[in-house]
Amino acid sequence: MSETTPGTTPVTIKVVATTGGFRTFVAFLSAMFIFLLVFLVGIVAGVSAFAAANKDDGIVRIATTQDGTSSTIAVLDISGVIDRSNAAYAQQAVKEILNNKNIRAVVLRVDSPGGGVTASDEIWHHLQKIKDAKIPIVASYGSVAASGGYYISCNTDHIIAQETTITGSIGVIAKIMTFQELLEKIGVNPVTLIAKDSPEKSVANDVYRNWTVKDKQKVRSILDAMYAVFYSRVKEGRGHVITNSKTLENVANGSAYTAQQALKNGLIDGIGYLDDAIIIAQQRAGLINEEPTVLHFSRKTALFGGLFGARSKGISAGDLHSMIQEFSMPKLMYLYNQ
Repeated sequence: MSETTPGTTPVTIKVVATTGGFRTFVAFLSAMFIFLLVFLVGIVAGVSAFAAANKDDGIVRIATTQDGTSSTIAVLDISGVIDRSNAAYAQQAVKEILNNKNIRAVVLRVDSPGGGVTASDEIWHHLQKIKDAKIPIVASYGSVAASGGYYISCNTDHIIAQETTITGSIGVIAKIMTFQELLEKIGVNPVTLIAKDSPEKSVANDVYRNWTVKDKQKVRSILDAMYAVFYSRVKEGRGHVITNSKTLENVANGSAYTAQQALKNGLIDGIGYLDDAIIIAQQRAGLINEEPTVLHFSRKTALFGGLFGARSKGISAGDLHSMIQEFSMPKLMYLYNQ
């Protein structure tokens, strides 16, 4: 294309089309992905540094919600996704409860969609110590007490749920991320080496390639084993209500239920609110003619104010590698997928 004006020399303008726009776009997306990982690592490091700088004596908050006699009802709150920190909180809270000789009964207040397999089992284990101490324990469900939320509470002495509770979802799920196609687009070709005497090491253990049927079967066999544990917990806790094993199998198929459905199929014992659960706990503790004190045990929440002011170490390539590995590890979850 040329342009001329009177008295000037013609100028030729060449427009050269280039290829590679798609590669540029993919590279941009990859860069944004890495930036996001760095940002997340920074957030985690900041939180850790801030928590270390503001160390507290414990993670359990205890509040008196009703003044009464020395006889005490403890309301133990388990809320949110069940993870290692929630399990640590439950362990400390149970220890506090057992050390208080005035506590005559416990109400386990659950409002959780579940979470990690191991964390759920640890909370179940800690709660068993209350039962072993011959202290009545009544479960009270909030908006949701599904999967791991049901797991931790299915062996309590009595379970009631609110009218609007979603519960059940007895099953195990795993989510997996692999990076083969992403790495191919940005020109990265990772190599994974396996010792000759451990050829199965890469089965369901290599996030840098797309998984085969064999990989998925391996994880599924692990999921089946974790489901068997879940089923045994439910059978132990609810076998006196759901006496037919076939009925229990049909109920424990991963389905989520309303409170009315859960009552009908034997997963809960009644429909009511936290106040009702406290009354039932009071009755089971033999405190009918008393006005007991009620202590509410809840998890302390971390302060956010000093997050970005906290000092942290620099982020290394190893940190990024570990974070990618963490994101892509198969996570076995007793979790209600909302």
